[in-house]
Amino acid sequence: MTVLAVETTQWIIAIGSLGSALVALALGFGLKDWVVRPRVRLVLRREDDTEAISDRVVTQRLSTGELAAFVRLRVDNRGRSTARNVGVRLLKTRRWDPANAEWIRSRPELDGRLLQPSNHQINEPDLLDVFPYTDRIVDLASVQPGDGVDDPHSLRIEISRPWPPNEANLLDPATWRLELLVCGDNIRPERSFVTITFDGNWPDPGSAAIWEHFLIEGPSQNGTQPVPNLGKDLQQRERFGSAAA
Repeated sequence: MTVLAVETTQWIIAIGSLGSALVALALGFGLKDWVVRPRVRLVLRREDDTEAISDRVVTQRLSTGELAAFVRLRVDNRGRSTARNVGVRLLKTRRWDPANAEWIRSRPELDGRLLQPSNHQINEPDLLDVFPYTDRIVDLASVQPGDGVDDPHSLRIEISRPWPPNEANLLDPATWRLELLVCGDNIRPERSFVTITFDGNWPDPGSAAIWEHFLIEGPSQNGTQPVPNLGKDLQQRERFGSAAA
């Protein structure tokens, strides 16, 4: 019995030593960093979400005080540590060509530009720290009365300043697909796609009527959102609008 007890004790010690070695090895390979890593994704809350008050909003532009309707995305961190120096970059811009039913590459001047954080002062950094279990909001696009020369309502992509001198971020009313990349110091870059449609109409500037004419689909990982149809059928417009997520 004494020999059996000794052997059992030795096995327990050996297993404990092996377990300690495996834990130390795992920690050496970054297991702790992997477990507590930030987990960041782009989110557009549904219109019926009580937390979505800032995602689609008609308000005054911070820099000029001019009225605009903004669509915003949330950089959401569900991880256990802070995501450092996170930015959302616009990789590519495409315009939908209904005649040929295809996406046309457009506005290369915007390639690689950062989206502007919401409520952002010009002298503040464009990169964000996103704390665990919180989100930060970035402006994606806006409609502002009097933006265009020939059209009083145009679509503006809210890249960080300085804006291009040729106003490449001022888009004609159409359907546009934006390829985005979320990147930061300690996160894995993640690509996603957003589709925006604006028909050029804002019947009553300052009212929520804009959301019948200014639609967004996404974000998605594969860029296969349906192309919204802004026809004359109001029920159809409402159906597409309520499907945006």
